Amino acid sequence: YVFSSTGVCEIYDASDFRRKNNLITVPSLESFVKDYQRLVEVSSSGAMRSFSFQRLQLLDSAFKMHTTINGSAEDEAQSGLLGTDFYRTMKVDNHIHLAAAASAKQFVNFVRDKLENEGDTVVTEDGQTLKEVFSAAGLDSEHLTIDAFNVLADYSVYQRFDNFNSKYSPFRMAQMRKIFLKTDNHIEGRYFAELTKIVLARHEQGKGHKSGAEMRLSIYGMERNEWLQLANWVLRDWQTGDFPGNMLSSHNRWLVQVPRLWRVYHKKGKGTVSFQDMLENLFGPLFEATLFPEEHPEVAELLKHIVGFDSVDDEGSLEAPLSCCLPSVWKREDNPAYCWQLYYLWANIEVLNKLRKTKGLNTFAFRPHAGETGDTMHLAATYMLCSSINHGINLDKQVSLQYLYYLDQVGLSVSPLSNNFLFRKIKSNPFPKLFKRYVVSNSFSFFAIQLYLIISCCCCRGLNVALSTDDPLLFHMSDDALLEEFSVARASFDLSMTDISEIARNSVYQSGFEDHLKKEWLGVNYKKGVTHCDEHKTHVPLIRAKFRAEHLALEHSMVILLARGKGKTVLKDMMKTFGEARNANRSILFENMTDVPSFPEQNQL
Repeated sequence: YVFSSTGVCEIYDASDFRRKNNLITVPSLESFVKDYQRLVEVSSSGAMRSFSFQRLQLLDSAFKMHTTINGSAEDEAQSGLLGTDFYRTMKVDNHIHLAAAASAKQFVNFVRDKLENEGDTVVTEDGQTLKEVFSAAGLDSEHLTIDAFNVLADYSVYQRFDNFNSKYSPFRMAQMRKIFLKTDNHIEGRYFAELTKIVLARHEQGKGHKSGAEMRLSIYGMERNEWLQLANWVLRDWQTGDFPGNMLSSHNRWLVQVPRLWRVYHKKGKGTVSFQDMLENLFGPLFEATLFPEEHPEVAELLKHIVGFDSVDDEGSLEAPLSCCLPSVWKREDNPAYCWQLYYLWANIEVLNKLRKTKGLNTFAFRPHAGETGDTMHLAATYMLCSSINHGINLDKQVSLQYLYYLDQVGLSVSPLSNNFLFRKIKSNPFPKLFKRYVVSNSFSFFAIQLYLIISCCCCRGLNVALSTDDPLLFHMSDDALLEEFSVARASFDLSMTDISEIARNSVYQSGFEDHLKKEWLGVNYKKGVTHCDEHKTHVPLIRAKFRAEHLALEHSMVILLARGKGKTVLKDMMKTFGEARNANRSILFENMTDVPSFPEQNQL
């Protein structure tokens, strides 16, 4: 393999010394930029926005009619699904960052235990013990409270990603974060491993309900040996703590998040490095471990347990305009455009996936953060490149993209509690604008308003939406953050059990758990569509699944017919059919009116 000047890895046969026949190709940056700009143009056009808005409104109306007519039938059907309920139905937390996976209470209790029982453990490179670190900071056991730790999010993090990131550090001390929430420290990440095992154990033991998780590990691309360090941490047989063993779990699948930290890397390299160097640090070890696993056994083994990649950071930060600049040329301090960075991550993941598929190895999904804040058209790029995303709340600002996400069922893993603290307050919330049929009082909490996204997208319009927790350490009060999300949603909006079961089913669909597990949780024929899921496993009655499938199929049919120029003909025929149905219904009424006393409005029929 070789990284070409285009920034995308190329694969050659060993006998191809002159490198003339690249075995795996992907669309070029120029093609991506051209298609992206065309999508932006189309989705911004008045005709497209009007059409999409009308179709989404019709989906809203169709669902309201369905629940009005069939709501009792759904409840009755669900009551008949004996042997299962929401708590025994599998649900996956598709979006959770490992450094904040523990609740604040779990974290405080863990630190207190270590200070009391391992105070003499050397935890820093300069030889300080844990007790000495706390003493030097003027802290003792009396400071080990949730409030003193200062990790729960508050008003100070709103629109402030810097303050948000500092919440990861207990007592606002970076040293504490390194000791307890990092893998590369003097104790080789032992405390972080023990805390992670506590979180994993809750999923494995099924406390409260049946759930799984997809936690994020970080790879920064700053050094080439990051993958080896991470592999050693994940695969190590830890013999300390309450739950010894490695970091692999039957109820968790790992994703790797790549923070968009070009400016940090540029500063570290003192202006001599290029974005290509960062890409090679990120992907070089992966291609080596795939092509030569015997030479890189640790990384090769780690990759078997990774299901996808995420791209994270503040979407609202300043970035350069989108261009066709090559990464080998990008040496300036400015952040490259979000869409540009996503293309290079996607392109190399795509090449890696095709290579791994030829060798019978697992492949990786690309599921980045998108539409949380910043430019709405970030969502156009992720529509082109990704099967699902995290957040996506900016879709309410762009109905054309919202309709496209519906048609292709691009997954949205939404985190309302997280967004409440970070990016959306009630004075600027989008829901009254989107859902005019709802009367929204200004006295509603933002969280209440935010959940309209779940109701509208999943329960009304039928987008592929799941609930996730993002950062339980910062945003949740209980030890079971995912159940907290579901229970608050149901209590706040009187969601039916069918609604929340449907959201849970979507989370399994979006997840990277293996096919045999999805068959166990959804039904053996789940790949054929939601109507083929086993309602005794998903707890979603067939009547709801049929409604979703039929309306999605009808929308696709409508779009295809319009694209082929048959729209007017079909609409005319449908109007004729509706008229015939109306006349038939009127005839039935007249036939049964003989024994009914006349009334003033009768002559209007």
